[in-house]
Amino acid sequence: MPTLQDVARHAGVSTATVSKVLSNTPYFTEETRQKVMDAVTVLGYRPNLLARALSSGRTHTIAVAFPYVYDAIFKDPLVMQILEGIEAVCTQNDYNILLSTPHLTADGPDDQHQRMIQSGFIDGLIAIDNIRLSSVTEYAQQNNVPAVTLGYHPGTHHVYSDDLSGAQALMSHVLGLGHRRIAVLTIAPGNFAIEERERGLRLAAAACGVHDYPVALGDFSTESGYRVARDLHAAHPDLTAIICLNDRMAIGAMHYCRQAGLRVPQDISVVGYDNIAMSNVISPTLTTIDQKAGEMGETAARVMVDVLAGSTNLPSSVVIQPELVVRDSSGAPPA
Repeated sequence: MPTLQDVARHAGVSTATVSKVLSNTPYFTEETRQKVMDAVTVLGYRPNLLARALSSGRTHTIAVAFPYVYDAIFKDPLVMQILEGIEAVCTQNDYNILLSTPHLTADGPDDQHQRMIQSGFIDGLIAIDNIRLSSVTEYAQQNNVPAVTLGYHPGTHHVYSDDLSGAQALMSHVLGLGHRRIAVLTIAPGNFAIEERERGLRLAAAACGVHDYPVALGDFSTESGYRVARDLHAAHPDLTAIICLNDRMAIGAMHYCRQAGLRVPQDISVVGYDNIAMSNVISPTLTTIDQKAGEMGETAARVMVDVLAGSTNLPSSVVIQPELVVRDSSGAPPA
């Protein structure tokens, strides 16, 4: 296996020069830089990341935390979209990512996550941080690890989608079609983003003179969407629209409607929130809110990279504007 010394000899420079070129240190001529990179290519040299971290004090590793609350992260297409955006920016900037899925308690993230934060192995942390119970990024900042929050927990830097306006747009769309016998499928209290969506629904409904509608609780899963839609239909057979606060529950609700002989949207409209990829390939295609998950991930990663580069003129918060996506699952109520 070629060493740093082999690269230096092949390029005709010192080992210190090779090390600095590979760390993207400025003040070298393009000719010198190119000689080093040519030697790296010819010899097939791969830097020792541990040695690089020891010499520079940087590991070039960013932890990405998705707290385990409802189900495993790989079951949630929205999380995958966020992660895709984070990974793209990190790769462009020569950072590796380390996934963490901490369980949360009132005292903070679990011991395994705390050990990772304290290990010195990561340069920074990006975390979805919307659970009222406790904050993931707060613990990182208490341990002097730079952190970017994806969500509503207060922090030095945070990025979030405007859930309030997104939910207002969704309710306004449903009401604008003429629906008044509406039900909402949400989750149990304790999630800041969902609470903002619920508030947006109430504001838009009140503006149209609608002050009361049935609300039922799922758990974000497709299975819960099916189950809760079934219960809602049994309790309120005259419903003409179901607003689901994520797409997976909406897909489950549509599955129930098909099995119950309800046509979507002719008999009942179903709308979701997130704009996961599946929402545009199911039948009928799902009307939803695009909260631009990939853009959120990219933005959070760019802020993190800028923080690690020493930038100081950064906004404390970046708000991503969601967009209503009207597809085939919503229509006028039956006459």
